[in-house]
This record gives sequence, C-alpha cells and structure tokens, in this order.
Amino acid sequence: MRGVYWAKMPHYGEHNVFGHQRDLPRWFWDGDTKMRCMAHAIGHSLEYAHAHHIHRLMVIGNFALLAGLAPKQVHQWYLGVYIDAFEWVEMPNTLGMSQYADNGMMATKPYVSGAAYIERMSDYCKGCHYDKKDRLGERACPFNSLYWDFFARNEERLASNPRIGMVYPQLRKMSGEAREALALKAASLRDNLDAPRYALIYSCPRPAPAALRTI
Repeated sequence: MRGVYWAKMPHYGEHNVFGHQRDLPRWFWDGDTKMRCMAHAIGHSLEYAHAHHIHRLMVIGNFALLAGLAPKQVHQWYLGVYIDAFEWVEMPNTLGMSQYADNGMMATKPYVSGAAYIERMSDYCKGCHYDKKDRLGERACPFNSLYWDFFARNEERLASNPRIGMVYPQLRKMSGEAREALALKAASLRDNLDAPRYALIYSCPRPAPAALRTI
C-alpha cells in the first residue's frame, strides 16, 4: 500500500475508471437505512470509529461501488470515519481494492457481490426488511440488481478478467428482457439512494421473468 501511494501520488486520488459521480447518501452519516447489513456496518463505524475488514470492503465498499458513488467521496468518508485511517494505507485500499477506481493497479478484480455472499458471511439477511433472494420486487435486496447491472454495464472492461469467474456466462444466459428489467431496477435504486430509509417502491414495467425470482 505504501509503495503504491508514494509511487502514484499526487494523482492517485483522482482515479475513477468507471466514472462514478453519485454523492454519498445522507444515511452514510447516521446509518438510517432498512438494509440491515449497511445499517449495522455504518452505525458501528460511526459509533466506534472502527470496523472489521469485511464490513469495510464487502458491505460498505461493495454497496458504494455497485451504487456508483464517487470514489473520492468514499475515500474521504473512510479517511474521516475510521480512527486507524492513515491516508497512505487508506487511499490505496479504498480507491484500489474497494472501488477498483484505478482499473486494477491495486487489485485483480472488483470486490462486489449480491446478497448471497452477505448471507454466507453473516446473519444480516435474517430479519432484514429486504428479501435476499429477490431481484426485482418491491422488497428485493438492492445488492442483487445492482450487482448484475454493474457487470452488464461494464462488460467490455471486465469480461476478459480471469478472476471474474462465472458472472458473464450466467449473465449471457439471461434473456434481453431479463437484463433490461435488472437495468431498470438498478437505475431506479441508484436514482433514489436518499429515499426515506431506502424503502424504495419499484414496479417492473412488465411481469418479471420467473428465472429472476431466485439468485
């Protein structure tokens, strides 16, 4: 981390390969969201100025990347919130490993996931307002459509990455209708990040394909 920081500064902090520009939602400052994993990870971070690596990378960072939050704002949030955040180690971790904003200079793949990974790694999905297995419904876990849409939108850049695994073969098996529905759902989520308590109401413009109802 130190080597990357000193070799690539002062311009490393401006990397933004995906062109993400969305502001952090206001609930990044109070943890007031119905996503149980995010509410706990952010709330714990704000209260104790510390969090486990998985909370930082695969919950908060995961959502930030999938939602298209501006990587520089994500970096500034981490730097300001965590008591152990020294810029020379925090910035490469955040911009490189967490947000993949440097196009793989630091990490070998984007560290993102849908709800299935979060369920395997925690008990957050139990009792959550959102359904971990749903992709398109009113209470579908936001991670699901955002995950598939992230890879669909960045297929040209990421499809040749050998560490991506089965994502693109699965994505290519989906019908055009299915991919369009996921894109519309994800766009609705990104456009309403500050909806009250993130309790978004979404109506698919046409009946969702049955194959999309499970992960």
